[in-house]
Amino acid sequence: MPAHTAARQTFANLARTMRSQYALKLQTCRLSQPIEPLWGQTYRMAEWIFKDDPRLQRRVVSADCTPSQLADEIKAHIPGRHYGPNDED
Repeated sequence: MPAHTAARQTFANLARTMRSQYALKLQTCRLSQPIEPLWGQTYRMAEWIFKDDPRLQRRVVSADCTPSQLADEIKAHIPGRHYGPNDED
């Protein structure tokens, strides 16, 4: 199965999990390919935008996390500082 197809399927499961468990709506969500550092665990970069918040948010997650675990990570995420001309909104 191609990687982009797997990522789309993972997002479909994630969106369903987010709606059913948390009633949070994602506008977009992307998962990177697994990244294997020279040391430590393999990870992925998750990026998402909520429908009611246009800012892109990012978080590093374990490469083998399930959609339910990823939904928990997104729900628990606390955004850091925002920089740029449009961050006063």
